[in-house]
Amino acid sequence: MILNKIKNEKTKNILKRIYHLLLVLIGTFILAFANAFFLVPFNIISGGISGIGIIFSELGILTVDIWQYILCWGLFLIGSLILGFKFTLNTLLSTIFYPIFLSILVRTPVGTNLVDLLYGQEGVTQIIEGVLTINAEPLNDAGRLLIISLFGGSLVGLGCGITFIGGGSTGGVDIISFIINKYTSFSISACTFIIDAIVVVVGLILDLCMPGEFGETSSLFLAGLVGIISAFVCSFAIDKVYTTSNKSYICDIITDKPNEITEYVNRELDRSTTIFTVVGGYTKQEKTMVRIVFSRREYIKVKDFIAEIDPNAFVTYTQSQFVHGEGFKKSESSKTNSLTEVKKLINKIKNRKEKDGK
Repeated sequence: MILNKIKNEKTKNILKRIYHLLLVLIGTFILAFANAFFLVPFNIISGGISGIGIIFSELGILTVDIWQYILCWGLFLIGSLILGFKFTLNTLLSTIFYPIFLSILVRTPVGTNLVDLLYGQEGVTQIIEGVLTINAEPLNDAGRLLIISLFGGSLVGLGCGITFIGGGSTGGVDIISFIINKYTSFSISACTFIIDAIVVVVGLILDLCMPGEFGETSSLFLAGLVGIISAFVCSFAIDKVYTTSNKSYICDIITDKPNEITEYVNRELDRSTTIFTVVGGYTKQEKTMVRIVFSRREYIKVKDFIAEIDPNAFVTYTQSQFVHGEGFKKSESSKTNSLTEVKKLINKIKNRKEKDGK
């Protein structure tokens, strides 16, 4: 019986790790899809390594997807040397598959149909030197560009959010941000914002300084402006997909019926409560406060029950970004991720085979 429970627990853990790995791969593919069909063909620079790739490709130095290989692996190696391989391990999957996905998507004729649809005309795209390219008049329609950038930024945020939920990281300029944070007092979010802003500004400056190469062929200046909006949409999407999906509520109830509330929480929500004795600052009277932690989907149930059982209760609701422990997500070290667990599993299998061989 005990052995079966242990085996079932191991199976659940393995399936959980596989699920997380799949989430990282799905998120990475969505990120590549957004860049390949919404941002790169229209030269929308919203920061990150894709923006850097667009700038260098417009200068005639290699293609966008080749720059993704160079930047992804270059930053990964730099991060491994400075931050340690364990730290960059959670970016390994994205480092491997993101440039591969992007190359497949921008170098396939299938993508031309989608980009033609976004452009609003047929036959405006073709594969030039193996890369999906717009072959039409300069794209000066700000309205269409704005819509494309909104969808592109949303999908980039969706891809990043799913990758984060899977315990992975997209790497890229985030690695630079962590390196700067290690040696300075700048926060990681501030560093990322500054780097992305620099990428966008450089694209705008190049367009102004080199109109013959940039403005007449790609409207990079206009694309850079809508790229700023795309970056904000991306941040919003990440917050909604990743942060909001983990939110729970902490509810503090000062009530005269703590036993009834606790019984309801135990019976209906299958959760527990914490009970405090508190003193009113004005009345100096002792009261009982019940604290409940519950998921977002249980909010209406708790709210309606409290209103019914004790309408005079003083209730406060606080959103909590993360809750770990019994009844919620298990507490895990930030050093633990799907790749490290798979690596441990492989080592265990190897050790067993070596023992069996002896």
